[in-house]
Amino acid sequence: MEFGRYLVLSTVHVCMKTADLLDAWAVLEPSSRPLAVASTHYGWFIPTREAEEPDRQQIPEEVLAAMRFGRDQGCDYLLFDCDADEITSLTVFPW
Repeated sequence: MEFGRYLVLSTVHVCMKTADLLDAWAVLEPSSRPLAVASTHYGWFIPTREAEEPDRQQIPEEVLAAMRFGRDQGCDYLLFDCDADEITSLTVFPW
């Protein structure tokens, strides 16, 4: 049996343009995505592992920063959720 850890972050840590991008990636075939994204209807579930080039260049900086933050907390995944709390060390975008 394998267990993992995930960190829940508010969706305010991604801008609207990035939110649209994450939604678009969530419906693509997995091999076509620069980042594994699962839509949760209220946000997205993504891995925190380091992205490889050239995929890394396609991932918005605020998502990369959140992924680094999650790794620093010892988490394997991030759950962006509209009802989650804001983290003061990450950028906040108006919704």
